[in-house]
Amino acid sequence: MKIIYFCALEDIPLEKYPSHCRLLRELGTPSMPGSDEYGSYINAVSGREMLLVIRDYVKMQLMSEIRASPFYSLLIDESTDRTIHKHLIIYILYITNGGKGHVKCDFVELLAVENGSAKCIYDVVTKFLSDNMLDMHKLIAIATDGASVMIGHKTGVVARFQESVPYIMGVHCIAHRQALAAKDGFVTHPHVYAFVDKVANKVYSWLGKSSKRHDELWKIMSEYDMLDVKALQIHSVRWLSRGQVMERLVNMMPAILQQWEQSEKKWYKKITIFSVQFMIHFLADVLKELNKLNMEFQRHEMDVTSISAMLDLTIEKLKRRYLDVDANNFGLNSPYLSSFLKMAKDFELLYEDANGDSHVHALRCEPIPNAKYNGSLDECISMAKVYVTNILDSLNKRFEDISVYNAFKVFSPSSYPPDAYDREKMTLEWLNRVINRLNVDSRMVDIRKCINEREDFVGMLYRTAQHKSMHDSWRSCSVITSWWDTYPEMMRLWQASLVIPASTSSCERGFSRQNFIKNMCRSSLGLDTLDALMLLSIDARGSLSIDWKIVFDMWMNAKRRRAMPLE
Repeated sequence: MKIIYFCALEDIPLEKYPSHCRLLRELGTPSMPGSDEYGSYINAVSGREMLLVIRDYVKMQLMSEIRASPFYSLLIDESTDRTIHKHLIIYILYITNGGKGHVKCDFVELLAVENGSAKCIYDVVTKFLSDNMLDMHKLIAIATDGASVMIGHKTGVVARFQESVPYIMGVHCIAHRQALAAKDGFVTHPHVYAFVDKVANKVYSWLGKSSKRHDELWKIMSEYDMLDVKALQIHSVRWLSRGQVMERLVNMMPAILQQWEQSEKKWYKKITIFSVQFMIHFLADVLKELNKLNMEFQRHEMDVTSISAMLDLTIEKLKRRYLDVDANNFGLNSPYLSSFLKMAKDFELLYEDANGDSHVHALRCEPIPNAKYNGSLDECISMAKVYVTNILDSLNKRFEDISVYNAFKVFSPSSYPPDAYDREKMTLEWLNRVINRLNVDSRMVDIRKCINEREDFVGMLYRTAQHKSMHDSWRSCSVITSWWDTYPEMMRLWQASLVIPASTSSCERGFSRQNFIKNMCRSSLGLDTLDALMLLSIDARGSLSIDWKIVFDMWMNAKRRRAMPLE
């Protein structure tokens, strides 16, 4: 059984299980079957039975801990695997140790869905909750990717749950929202950005089709003391793709220009258009900042009280660099565009290799094909400002509910104003906002008592956990009995606030694991086996955390077994 568990953790196909057993037998490992007969249970079929039993044990432990949590939230997303089968992935955000431990987000199950309709998804999820004896009245929020089938006001999945439990909160993943805002920048002047994407993808395809070209590029890069990096391709479904491509392209630019000047005259002419170079460097800078924000939004333990600060920092930086400046200071302090503008003052790009030799590439001030402008610096700056303005407008529009996340600062003493009067005023406002947004059942949290406990609770939290975040202060206070005795309702409300999800990036990571396990060589994996492999691989609690005697008894009792001698 431990061999099967090892195979699941290391993503080794079950077909390799018999050969692992034979190897261990040859190495003289004790308690190994002496033959390969069917009753020795060292075939792939028996291996799968053991895998499912281990999965059931781990899931039983997991569900027991989730049921003990006073509140929990669902993170759900749908996807299609390599064999065009629709799956729904479910993660659960809960508090360990019966509600007094740390906050944890765990993968629990991969489910089949007949179609992507809201009714089908709702039925599948409600059946999952019923089968696993999860109390729907403890369900605080459902986080999704924001698709209309999930958050539709009338018949969406969240709306259907709210018909039964009105206080359930629908959460649109902040990472998805930020990625959509980044795309909104391209609404104006689409032909320009499409042409820049075309040039970037041409670099990838041109190098990818020939090892000779790649070797030539590597030699040129070594002359510039560059690392041997590969060109990347833009993927429309990957959040960080375009920014990474542009940044990589800027870093490779000296070598690309030198190689194309000799070998690819047609595309060299296109890539040396001034506006193309301007946009590549500009996008590398802007998308780098947006990618940093997106990576923060994808963190495993996301502190919802910090979302506003991270957004404000990014918006302020983009405004300072690209909007609140004149043409002479445009892009100042940006890593790539500022150096480009200094270098391209005379419409030339000058690069110096490791030997001190200079390589000059003339830039041509002409319009991009199908674009209605002259390609001058002023035109480029004007387009760039519109792009940044579109992004900032979209961020403000898509994060209209940021005040709700800010309200959870009532549990984050690091956010408290130092002045006692301001602290009293702000925490009361935050608490009222949390109460109004969560709208929890009075049987779960007594709102009146929360308001009465708030003043002393905030005063003690400020004094005992000053400068700590919501999660850090929870770790300090949740283990102290006096907090539960003195402020029981505020502690309950704190528990509910801790399981409010901000992102469904865990679901995206789960689907990445699904596609890694069910690859082209293992495309015939059934749903049960795939679910088991995903659970054990993602959970990864380790062999020492499993009671193998219980697992063995579960396996023995599953059906009638034949005993075979070990020797």
